[in-house]
Amino acid sequence: MPQTFGPISRSADHQYTFDGKVYPGVTSILKVLDKSDALMAWASRQTAEAALEQLDNLAGLRDTVGPDGVIRALTSRSSWKRDEAAQLGTDVHYLAEQVIHGRDVGDLADRGEATIGRVKAYVDWLSTCGWKMRLAESMIVHPLAGYGGTFDLLAYDADGRTVLADLKTGRNVYRESVLQMAAYGMAVLVQPNGSQITWPMTEVDRYVILHVTMDGVREIEVPVGQAEQAAFLACIELYKWSEATKGRRL
Repeated sequence: MPQTFGPISRSADHQYTFDGKVYPGVTSILKVLDKSDALMAWASRQTAEAALEQLDNLAGLRDTVGPDGVIRALTSRSSWKRDEAAQLGTDVHYLAEQVIHGRDVGDLADRGEATIGRVKAYVDWLSTCGWKMRLAESMIVHPLAGYGGTFDLLAYDADGRTVLADLKTGRNVYRESVLQMAAYGMAVLVQPNGSQITWPMTEVDRYVILHVTMDGVREIEVPVGQAEQAAFLACIELYKWSEATKGRRL
């Protein structure tokens, strides 16, 4: 029987505590990566769409709140769209976990079309994928490297291989997801959801991103090797430097 350890806890801002020490989460660490190419284009499009939707009202809005008010109103769209997308991901992740454990998710009618479509797509995929689920929404920690996190799925695939999977519900899947998967796979300890006991992390054979959309689930095989692991460890060092120099004036 493998050795067990004390519990991992997670704060609302995704800080992980284990054995009296606090570690940043994987997603927080990966924020050090430059995502400006994709995000700037997305934010620009959101602003343009907001302007088109309010085209007939722009003059009146300007007279009411002034030019600066109009600019703030149009550019704020990207913020609430981002929050909306994050909530969609949270909802689908939660409902997916209930499905994995065979729990009743109740009436989905009040969840919204985007959520309903993705949950149904995920349920359909589960019924045909041939995977045997092992863990869902489980916390991990790597005390030596200094990080924690929460992965979506650990399963056996149809061939009996251990697969680590992450659900993505947005329009696109970005390349930093590869480093996210590398981080989870390198973890030293894992704590099953609902447990207070931490176990040694199992060895992973495959890494898969499940891109869940209204049209179905696309399995994206992710290459994770020494290069990806080294890249994530470098992100940790950059994160530490960023945190140490935050607010410092030059």
